[in-house]
Amino acid sequence: MSPARSRGDAGGGSASEPRSTRSAGGTSASLERVVALALGAMVAVLALIYIEMARAPGPRPAAEFDWQNPMLLAQPGQCVEVGDSSSPGTASWLVVRSPGVVLRPYEGPKTIQGWVHPSLTDPRLFPPYLLGESRRAPEADRPAGLPVEKESPYIFPLNSFGMPIEATVVLRDIGIVEDVKWNGRTRRGYAVGLYRYDSQWNGPWVVYASKDAPVLGTMMREYAPKVGQRNRQTFRVPEGCR
Repeated sequence: MSPARSRGDAGGGSASEPRSTRSAGGTSASLERVVALALGAMVAVLALIYIEMARAPGPRPAAEFDWQNPMLLAQPGQCVEVGDSSSPGTASWLVVRSPGVVLRPYEGPKTIQGWVHPSLTDPRLFPPYLLGESRRAPEADRPAGLPVEKESPYIFPLNSFGMPIEATVVLRDIGIVEDVKWNGRTRRGYAVGLYRYDSQWNGPWVVYASKDAPVLGTMMREYAPKVGQRNRQTFRVPEGCR
């Protein structure tokens, strides 16, 4: 091979290498710019998200769960008036009867005046309970001279959220509610979901309770035996107990 041809080949090869290098360098620079722009856009979006999150109000603090059993505070003579949506216009009084709250089994009275039940016969075997009685609420249009109605005793276990001892109650859930209307005011309380088993009132209940409500600590009860049906019992503090 002649020296001239070798020089020509060498010159041709050296002339083509800078063009390939320049092309590869331009492509690499373009990719770097695209990547840089994409990263810059991501940073900008993240910065906007951070600013919006910083401006947004923080989460509300969790409400304090300060449940206390209000039935423990019941005293003889206290009463509440109970109304029922199934019988509008009539109401009854639930009055705490002496001795009131009985905390220790075997130490309560051996008998309770007026109490009759086919299976719950010995009060000394009852769980800790509150003793009350039902009376007809005074009515302005009640005819004079009618005989006094017999006062019926009621026994409420202290762990049954105001349900009587005849019922078997299962607690489903309990949560805080901020807007229960009771005694002319809107109050904070607890919604207690129950399932009650007995012959008459079997089904789901919701009891709205507060430690400020006397006797049972109950502001309202709702009973839904079937879909679309709802019975409501309301409790209020009357002006005075007879």
